[in-house]
Amino acid sequence: MLHLETVEPTTLGIIKKIQGFKEFTDLRLVGGTGLALHFGHRISVDIDLFGNISDDDLTINKLLDKVGQTSIINQTKNIKIFQINGVKTNIVNYHYPWIKQPVISDGIKLADIEDIAAMKLSAITGRGTKKDFIDLFFLLKKFTMKELLSLYLKKYNDGSEFLVIRSLTYFTDADKQEDCKMFVDVNWEDVKSHITREVQNYIKP
Repeated sequence: MLHLETVEPTTLGIIKKIQGFKEFTDLRLVGGTGLALHFGHRISVDIDLFGNISDDDLTINKLLDKVGQTSIINQTKNIKIFQINGVKTNIVNYHYPWIKQPVISDGIKLADIEDIAAMKLSAITGRGTKKDFIDLFFLLKKFTMKELLSLYLKKYNDGSEFLVIRSLTYFTDADKQEDCKMFVDVNWEDVKSHITREVQNYIKP
């Protein structure tokens, strides 16, 4: 069972409607919202749907207009960013391999936790938001650092373990961001300390 309480009913409705179109059946919910539905640890508001999609923007836009009030934030060949009924929705034409089969539950198609974990390390390497580090903190309750890095390298054969390790303890930007709305009590300083300790334990001889 998914932790549906972590996502607004409006957002869940948007996800189900989009995935209900045959043109979008390959899309899997990933990111913070996907992980929140798996873990139930925090509230998440954005929608990240990754998979193989048509490069026909006109068709995509017409379909999304049927979902709700839609405005285009940005569209490139592989990344489409919309606002649908006030919810930021990212649709990404995704070419990396999936580690596991998707999880289908409560009318929603999600990426497996192993895929989301690998993608979370990639996200931290790219930007490192407070939400990402908090998600990593909870992932480290299920996986060891070695297991997470192994998943990352399995998914991204062009990835750099060195860059990931270096990014995992860079909290300067995240320190300035607002706290997440949590279902589980967690202290930001504890999150940083735990991640730093796990990284140090991994790299020590």
